Amino acid sequence: MTTYSDLQPGKFYLIREDVTADIEMVAVLALTDKCLLLRSFGQEEMDFWKLRKDIIHEVIEELDYESASAILALYDQEGDDYDDEDEEDEV
Repeated sequence: MTTYSDLQPGKFYLIREDVTADIEMVAVLALTDKCLLLRSFGQEEMDFWKLRKDIIHEVIEELDYESASAILALYDQEGDDYDDEDEEDEV
């Protein structure tokens, strides 16, 4: 059984919180004795707290910084494309 206490700061993970959840990329931002502050990356970044003992259904993959950056760059490109379309509509 995998719990959030298995995640390490400075690493990125692809996880599924439960059987029906979507896959998300997360990173550990901070640790306390009983909790972790995580950031979920996607179309919107979101920070959230989890208990160390909370169960993760599946850790699919651990990513290094370069791999995670390449994935995050895809979201940045999509945002840039969206901004360009907005500017064209305003003209």
